[in-house]
Amino acid sequence: MLTLMKQEYYKAFKQNKLYIWLILSFAFPIAIIGIFKSQRTMASVINLGQALLYVQMAGIIITALSVSQEFGFGTIRPLLSRRFSRGSVFVSKLLLNLSVYIGLFVTAFIGTVLAVALFIPKYDFSKSLGYTGNSWQTMGIGMLDTAIQMIFVAALVLMITNLVKSSGAAIGLGVVMIVATPILSAISLKLIDLAPFLKWNPFNIYLGMSNIGMLSPNILKQAMHISQNGVIVAYLIYIALMYGIAYLIFKKRSV
Repeated sequence: MLTLMKQEYYKAFKQNKLYIWLILSFAFPIAIIGIFKSQRTMASVINLGQALLYVQMAGIIITALSVSQEFGFGTIRPLLSRRFSRGSVFVSKLLLNLSVYIGLFVTAFIGTVLAVALFIPKYDFSKSLGYTGNSWQTMGIGMLDTAIQMIFVAALVLMITNLVKSSGAAIGLGVVMIVATPILSAISLKLIDLAPFLKWNPFNIYLGMSNIGMLSPNILKQAMHISQNGVIVAYLIYIALMYGIAYLIFKKRSV
């Protein structure tokens, strides 16, 4: 596994220029807060200078490329010829993607703290913001919620990438899931109106998990029509199913 991980990181830096994605993650909040005075607010700071959106986009793109390029460039053949199982290769990609997500969050967080020090020196991170706590705590919750969304969307992206053998379609789906939250919310509410049991639809679970920690359990239940624990359990089931299907497709895909 260690050999596989070394190769995955080599390809990530060589083919996908991972270092550029990380540098941009660091620079994004500095540029936004530094250039736009309207972004020197509490809302912007807790969203890492709006870098959470960038982190999501970059993470999904890298996830799609990590699989599509393996087959497109033919690098899967030497891996399998060295007796690495497809299961090991698949797991190494999941570990790579997870570490990339962490790297993007860390660099964006550092960039945000630096931007605040440079352009909003009087900003008080310890000031309470209500239910979510102070700015430090709210930033942490925001990153956790974003990571939860990314893991969900990444599962869909891996499935689509393996099915259609194209990263473009998968990335497109990922972008829609990330930026079209109001549309997804409307679709989910319409489904629930048609039949109450459709409250378990993946859109509703995805939206529910994106608000964990931001809303109190009672308010979350009113909004999603499911208890917080129910949302978490359904999320874990969907994740297991989607990653399981993605692996089965990856396992059967021709080289």
